[in-house]
Amino acid sequence: MSIFEKNQALASLFEQHKARLCEEEGLTEEEIRSAIEKGTMVLLGNPNHKDVRPILVGQPARVKVNANIGTSPFHCSVKGEMRKLKIALDAGADTIMDLSIAGNLDDIRRQMLEACPAPIGTVPMYGVAQIYIDKGEDPATIDPEVIFADVEKQAEQGVDFMTLHCGLTRQGAEWGAKGGRVMGIVSRGGSILSRWMLHNDKENPLLTGFDRLLDIALRYNVTLSLGDGLRPGCIADANDEAQFAELDTMGELVVRAWAKNVQAFIEGPGHVPLHKIKENMERQISHCHNAPFYTLGPLVTDIAPGYDHITSAIGAAQIGWLGTAMLCYVTPKEHLGLPNREDVRTGVITYKIAAHAADLAKGHPGAQIRDNALSKARYEFRWRDQFHLSLDPDRALEYFNEGRHTDGEYCTMCGPNFCAMKLSRDLKTINNE
Repeated sequence: MSIFEKNQALASLFEQHKARLCEEEGLTEEEIRSAIEKGTMVLLGNPNHKDVRPILVGQPARVKVNANIGTSPFHCSVKGEMRKLKIALDAGADTIMDLSIAGNLDDIRRQMLEACPAPIGTVPMYGVAQIYIDKGEDPATIDPEVIFADVEKQAEQGVDFMTLHCGLTRQGAEWGAKGGRVMGIVSRGGSILSRWMLHNDKENPLLTGFDRLLDIALRYNVTLSLGDGLRPGCIADANDEAQFAELDTMGELVVRAWAKNVQAFIEGPGHVPLHKIKENMERQISHCHNAPFYTLGPLVTDIAPGYDHITSAIGAAQIGWLGTAMLCYVTPKEHLGLPNREDVRTGVITYKIAAHAADLAKGHPGAQIRDNALSKARYEFRWRDQFHLSLDPDRALEYFNEGRHTDGEYCTMCGPNFCAMKLSRDLKTINNE
């Protein structure tokens, strides 16, 4: 039986939105159905998320961009995060992850779900840990039943996808925490689970209880984002034994998810130098059976705090070209602090560039149409058309206006007498005479 027959929530969503999805992706209905059946593509959308606008993530859909927002103990303004949500959507984010760790997380999540038509993801372990921390208790004492209850609650609220570190084993926790890594475990969810496993001398409850998670996910068409708790947090730790062992376990789990008609994708690194990115993608394809890959960056160097939206976009464009399905943005504040609204906008735009560059390199249907249209407008000095076709029209117009043009046939870098395009057009006129 097909996944569309077993997963009624998925089938219903696809029927409602298939015309739009086919048009947006340049794919036929059969191509989309086939990819979802194979597991190389997921349709993100929980029917309990009112007015959700489902999207496709995976091959052969276009590369998507996720934006992380959420409160912190030092900046807990729900209104501020809602403004960031709007900015992220306006800038073109395809999905939003609520990573809040302070305030009333249930209320914050409900507000975001009500205001956001894009699929929303969460990390349930954050809310569970907050319960214990607020009581002054060690997260290592978490009752696993609380985790499963919170996953179910969030699914009922309408969360579309959840990061769950199911592939992190007790052995992996030891490698990450006690091995030869420079930076140990940099995943918040991964570090909490590792602490729990090592403190209790037990296996990961999300791994031993994986079938329970699958049952919940199937009821609500929640897509499982199999989290990389051992992603490398620095170049020195890239592609180590701990990272790849967890990736291999996630490959086993995604097959179990497919067997129960649950959609799933795989999360990836992290900090990886350029020459090791290809190995990440190839191993993911082979060991995770070409399930959609969702990566943070990767960041290709560690030495640019304040510019990690750039160091990561370099890696993101490459891994997107090689086959990654969705890119999790990085803002200029990475490693330094909670992003503000301008950081969020910059992060989304930077990653839209990386995603589009990847689509161009892959030859995605229709990817180059916009480039060609903008180039023609640029050659013909149709400035307003250039702005409308650009990923950030406001920034382009701002820079243009700084030039204080006296006429529109040049920019202020070259001026009227050294503009190559103007001279080129004159040559065409001469040749035609």
